[in-house]
Amino acid sequence: MMKSLMSNISEAIPEIKRLCLATEQSHIAANAMMLTKLDELNSQVLSQRAEIENLTRAVRTLTEFVKQSTKTTRPRAKGNPDDDFPILYEEDLVEVDHKISQDSRGIYTKSILKFLRQGRISRSIRSIFSEDILLNYNVDGCKNKKRLKDHEYLFRSLMDAISQVEPTLPSEKALSKAMRCVKNCAAKKKGRVDDDPLAFLNVEMNDELKS
Repeated sequence: MMKSLMSNISEAIPEIKRLCLATEQSHIAANAMMLTKLDELNSQVLSQRAEIENLTRAVRTLTEFVKQSTKTTRPRAKGNPDDDFPILYEEDLVEVDHKISQDSRGIYTKSILKFLRQGRISRSIRSIFSEDILLNYNVDGCKNKKRLKDHEYLFRSLMDAISQVEPTLPSEKALSKAMRCVKNCAAKKKGRVDDDPLAFLNVEMNDELKS
């Protein structure tokens, strides 16, 4: 009887090994299929993220275009500086600076002051400059940014207006702080889009609600 049992065990061992090997191979094949599927999904996500980022850039470009079109097509009252804001592009900085140099400093200071009083400077500064200007410039031109002080007459009017809105801080410091806030918000917004391709939708909706 013992011999018969041993014989049965011996005969069963190859079959058990075969089943184990088949099971292992099945698991390997299943894992390989799962990895392939995950790679496909990852590729799709990356592709969609790239498309969304391109769409986001296109929307921003279109928004700036619409703002510029509105700015250039709306009727301008002669000598009304309000129509020059927000300043969207570098050539607009040059143009407004030239206008102020023609003995219009007081008029422009009042206009800037009116916009800045609409809220905290970190937000109302967007009524004076577009985000592109705020991101590419700072007061002294440090850290590879362009120098806002180069537009001397505009800068003086801006300082005069800020001193009336933020009398507790030096005007340059208040402006630097406001521009830094805009840069930080833009960096956070970009970080959210990098982490979640659809996050920019929530960010832009929140910005609209706040404004």
